[in-house]
Amino acid sequence: MENTNTNINIVAGPPKSVSQKLKDLGLYIGEHFLYLILVIVFIAPLVWMVLGSLREEKEIFANLYPFTIHTFLPIKWTINTYLDMFGISEVGIMYGLEFQKFMANSLFVSVCVVSCSLIFNTMGAYFFARLDFPFKNFLLIFVVATMLIPFQATIVPLYIVVKDLGMNNSFWGLIIPWFASPFVIFALAQFIKEIPKELDEAATIDGASLWGILWNVIIPNAIPGIITMALLEFQFIWNLFYWPLIVINSPDLQMIQVAIANQTTQTQIFWGRTFAGSTLASLPVIIVFLALQKWYIQGVATTGLKG
Repeated sequence: MENTNTNINIVAGPPKSVSQKLKDLGLYIGEHFLYLILVIVFIAPLVWMVLGSLREEKEIFANLYPFTIHTFLPIKWTINTYLDMFGISEVGIMYGLEFQKFMANSLFVSVCVVSCSLIFNTMGAYFFARLDFPFKNFLLIFVVATMLIPFQATIVPLYIVVKDLGMNNSFWGLIIPWFASPFVIFALAQFIKEIPKELDEAATIDGASLWGILWNVIIPNAIPGIITMALLEFQFIWNLFYWPLIVINSPDLQMIQVAIANQTTQTQIFWGRTFAGSTLASLPVIIVFLALQKWYIQGVATTGLKG
């Protein structure tokens, strides 16, 4: 038996000069310094808001200039602003603040809109992605074109319709107008198009109807895209301000963003309560994102690679 020895010679490149090493080190430090600056720019306002909610009202802007450690860190820590917002303190009782009620309202509306929106929009996306019918592309372009219309241009006719249907000043007026979303339909349609049609054909051979294909084939394979759209839709509804301000008159039905804005009066801005409310309003979105980030990242990556 003949032994064959194969020698692999790895030819190393010429050693880097000192000037080249210093140049690479400078680029490395400069790149990471730029990243650090970007992180500070995006994180500093959030940190200042959270820590500002834990200090007394008069202290929030007292140490802003000159810049010191107490620009961020409170001199005297307190949770009175949170007690005020939840109506536990004397100030909260006097002003009738019940922030937990507004959070519950926003959560209820957001969950209802996301649930119903995904049902209708997923069917619409399946309609455009899988079914062949005349003028399909024209109709899809028409749906996408509606995203170019500013909300301010449609808010008056939308309010008239809601009022004529008797849904103003009710949760129905906050939920039903957002059932159909052109963006969600378009995005999910692109995601569904990437699912192999062979799966549909196999299900058809097994006797599945169009509804069976949708619920048993399309939806299970489109979970990352659906969850991505659910997260974006939840964030959009949770942050609604202009529409609830117009359609809701009863304080008991108001949503969280309007409740935060109500801490600003014609004579005074209650910054402590505003910061506390903004901090509390940020928590549900952060929690939902952390819980769904695995599917969200997968959905964004898949759409980006295949779209």
